[in-house]
Amino acid sequence: MRLRHIFLISAWMLACVASAQGHNDTIRVMTFNIHAGHDASLQQLGQFIKRYQPDFVALQEVDHNTRRPNCPHQNDLDFITELAYYSGMQGLFGPTIKFSGGYYGIGLLTRHQFVDVYNIKLPHPIGRMEQRGMLQGSFILADGDTITFACTHLEAFDSVSRTAQVQFILEHYSNSTFPVILAGDFNASPDDPVIERLMTQWLDCTTSDFTFSANSPSEKIDYILAQPKQSWHSIESQVIPVKLSDHYPVIATLVLTHD
Repeated sequence: MRLRHIFLISAWMLACVASAQGHNDTIRVMTFNIHAGHDASLQQLGQFIKRYQPDFVALQEVDHNTRRPNCPHQNDLDFITELAYYSGMQGLFGPTIKFSGGYYGIGLLTRHQFVDVYNIKLPHPIGRMEQRGMLQGSFILADGDTITFACTHLEAFDSVSRTAQVQFILEHYSNSTFPVILAGDFNASPDDPVIERLMTQWLDCTTSDFTFSANSPSEKIDYILAQPKQSWHSIESQVIPVKLSDHYPVIATLVLTHD
């Protein structure tokens, strides 16, 4: 309990310092691989998200009008529209592949107005592996500042593909116009070389707690990252141990400073 108090006081002091240095924005971000809705209804998932009142949510394993024999309660549903309704947010969908009569991919939920949105295909060097993507948008915050928020879901079963995808991300955001938050399921633990490469340019805004699997947590593969490093502070983060998916959701509170 004493350590918890120290953490909260430190987080409060950091936020005060950021405020004293100049204008700042506080942003609450969640990332959640929802396992294509196998483990919970879209209403349960949306209401869970709403409880935490995030500004942005990165979602992975999102269906659109699919028919999964082992998940009949979600058949023919537009996941992102349903989740937006139950969470009280705007929803954006980025299909990556055609699947089971519909589409499968990634999504965003947001409380902020978007300027533009791009569904970007990531490198796909090994043809037998699944096409992966990154859904990126520019969003206007309440005070008029603009940031880029992006969701991704990297290759799980092939390190060559995952390495190529991380290299693309590093190059893509090397000269970004706006500060960036990138969140998602990276399918790599912190000691994986691709994560170590990302950390040279990005701030990891999450704890070291395990995020997968929900039944027997043994590894961290879900991340919330931000760049440029000097413009962001992570003041609080937690992995939420709830069994609504095979992943635990992760949430972080970030401060964007303008010194």
